[in-house]
Amino acid sequence: MSDHRITAEIVRDVGHINLRGDPQDDTFRKAAEAVLGQSLPVVPNTISDRDQRIFWLGPDEWLVMAPADRTAHLLNCLDESLASCHAAVNDISGGNITFRLSGASTRDLFAKGCTLDFHPDVFEVGSCAQSGLGKAVALIALVDDSPTFDVIVRRSFSEYLVKWLQHSGREYGIEFD
Repeated sequence: MSDHRITAEIVRDVGHINLRGDPQDDTFRKAAEAVLGQSLPVVPNTISDRDQRIFWLGPDEWLVMAPADRTAHLLNCLDESLASCHAAVNDISGGNITFRLSGASTRDLFAKGCTLDFHPDVFEVGSCAQSGLGKAVALIALVDDSPTFDVIVRRSFSEYLVKWLQHSGREYGIEFD
């Protein structure tokens, strides 16, 4: 069973910023990227991972996950830098929980409650997608080839998702740290 064990934890001390704007607008893109110190992912369902993790959510929407102690500063800098742009920047940290799951059977666990194809040839490191997981809507991202996944869900669904993961992951010896 140890080869199939899944570990799960709540990622603490992270903040979430919702960023909206037109990536075709050079002023917006350059200002946002200057503050963030990295490129916005513009390819659907991908991640930019450097000082913070930036998830592509849609053609004009991103989720920025940053250390909690830097979130307020990033939010203020983005607000200032994007003041002249058609953009929106919102701190949604209080409404989200990030779970990190890793282990060889994590893809099999997700297959029990999600319609996405998690095969390694399809869902590669740097991929993300919004989908249902059990009965919760979640953003699921593959962050390394261990494999390690981040699952971001609204706080109101977190208790349900923990119970679903524990129940569905029993055969894999899922453990929450």
